[in-house]
Amino acid sequence: MTWSAPVYPDLRPGIILSVAMVVAAGCATSDSPLQNTAEPPLAPFGDLFASPDTIRLDSEVVVGTVDFLDVSQEGHLLIADKISLSTHHFPASGKHIQTYLIGTCQPDHTDERVWLARFIGGGKVMLLGGDGSVAVLDESGGCAATEFRRPIGIEGACAIGDSVLMQPGYILFFKPEVYAVTRDLEMLDMWQIEKPEFPRLNALWKGLAGRSMECFADGPYYRYAEWSDALPVFSRDSFAQVDPVFFTKRVQDIGGEPDLQAKVDAIHEYPTNLGIMAIDNTTRMIVYTRLPTEWRLPDVLLQSGIAVVSNVGAFPDRTAVVPFTPIGAANGYVYRKADNEILSDGDFCNPLILRYKICPALKCKSVSTSTGSSGESSHLRSGWECSREPGYS
Repeated sequence: MTWSAPVYPDLRPGIILSVAMVVAAGCATSDSPLQNTAEPPLAPFGDLFASPDTIRLDSEVVVGTVDFLDVSQEGHLLIADKISLSTHHFPASGKHIQTYLIGTCQPDHTDERVWLARFIGGGKVMLLGGDGSVAVLDESGGCAATEFRRPIGIEGACAIGDSVLMQPGYILFFKPEVYAVTRDLEMLDMWQIEKPEFPRLNALWKGLAGRSMECFADGPYYRYAEWSDALPVFSRDSFAQVDPVFFTKRVQDIGGEPDLQAKVDAIHEYPTNLGIMAIDNTTRMIVYTRLPTEWRLPDVLLQSGIAVVSNVGAFPDRTAVVPFTPIGAANGYVYRKADNEILSDGDFCNPLILRYKICPALKCKSVSTSTGSSGESSHLRSGWECSREPGYS
């Protein structure tokens, strides 16, 4: 059955939701949709995740890079590789199943890099190329659909039921929207979403490729670089945003000067929201980069911050600083790319994929601490204290 947006008092399918937001160039707006926020607990990495499983990819195919990873409900992997210009399908065992090419649907785009690849249900996968080309392929690798009147530059896509939701990248002076299409790429509906607070920042900084939105049981969520969390496209009843202790609110947009390096430096002055992933159909994970120095792990080159949040309030929100950048999440696992496997003869094989199970036995309680030395004014800061369940190992 084709998915359609639920009906809420402020939004109905086929009617564009108009949310007035005043965005003044170079300054912050007070009309941000991220009003109801809470600071979640900061948990040690080892308390939030179990020891990883290692997935060894079949040497029958050569995987040069892991540019995008999608995971199905069955734990299957879809890996886009820019070196071979291919997308490979593996089960959790790592045995190669199929290879997909955009050129199968679009012969004029055989040299096109796939930067977003998603399982969309019904035995089909969707590939999006860097130049806007799109291909839907079946289990055998045959072309199922490719014609699509689409906006240019899709930054995120995900599936709900029989429908595929797409979010184009933000473009200055354009109204941002989310589109719903069928698995055969026929347009179903479209909805207007909020503009970013800082237009120039989001026009330049896209974060993790393809991770600007994600789908859950309660609908699609989307994010912008300056937000501490993601926001649902539809209902926001009793919805609270997370605001991690390591996330610093940006106070102004990047400048409009032509110097690209100056713009990059301005982006890196603050933490940024890299993307959103679905740990399961009711649990979202937000990934952050460029954390302040005081929150970074010592002697770790590649690291990021994460927030793990239940959309339905099933557990307290949690945050952590982790020694990698996640490349995917599904079925209660978070995935990362590790080094290439080294064979017994010394040859290098495909990259290893590690998956970490989210630890379900972390208990957190609310605490308050007083700041300020004796004789000085002090205030209470709310936070969380976390510990493992008794008997958990």
